[in-house]
Formats: sequence, structure tokens, C-alpha cells
Amino acid sequence: MNIRFLTSTLHGILDYIAAFVLLVAPVILKLNEVSPFAYWLSVVAGGVLILYSLLTDYEFSISKMIPFKVHLGLDLSAGVVFVIWPFIFGFTGVAMAYYIVMGLGIMLVVAVTDSASHVTHDPHHHITE
Repeated sequence: MNIRFLTSTLHGILDYIAAFVLLVAPVILKLNEVSPFAYWLSVVAGGVLILYSLLTDYEFSISKMIPFKVHLGLDLSAGVVFVIWPFIFGFTGVAMAYYIVMGLGIMLVVAVTDSASHVTHDPHHHITE
């Protein structure tokens, strides 16, 4: 059984859902009251995720500048950093839990994404028979 079942299309949908969560969850969780830095770090991360998703070579972007495998590398790096940040910045309670859960979730999505399912959308890429 292959654990990499998530296509680039589904990954793209999850990217924008994750970005929405990164932007909205800090408000719902009132992270600003716990740590304004934790709040803004999530909001900025959500904005960065939207930006590099819009520039990734997959179905839900406006430009195909970033190869999908590079995108996955950025996602994996973000997941690792999210898990580490609470310990570096001293987040506790809900802020710590939020960052660890988001980080582990991001890493899980990368782990189950099938990069081989991706078809390049480069207009200069021609398949010859």
C-alpha cells in the first residue's frame, strides 16, 4: 500500500485551506491575547503560503514559477519550523499546541502527497511521441 495518495490537485486545495486556517485560527484562538508575536507569525505564514502557492506549478496557481517538488520542500520546512518555534520563542498553552498541531499536520500532508502524480504545467514543456 502506497501512503502517498494525495494528488497535487488535492494538495493545492489543502494549501489554500491551510492558509485560511493560518489567517483565521489566531483570531479564533485569541492568540493575540496570549502572544502577539505568535498571532502575527501565523498570519504572516498564511500570507507566505498563499504567495508561494500562487506561484507553484500546479492547478491552483496564477504563475508556474516554483516547481511542485520545491513547493513540497517549502511545506516540509514550514512544518518542521512550526514544531520548533514554540520551543525557540517560548510559546506555551494554546499557542504551543496550535503551532505543534499545525506543524505536524503540514508534515503529514507532505508525507502523503504523491509528487509523481504532478503533471507539469510549463507551456514550454512539450511531450513528443
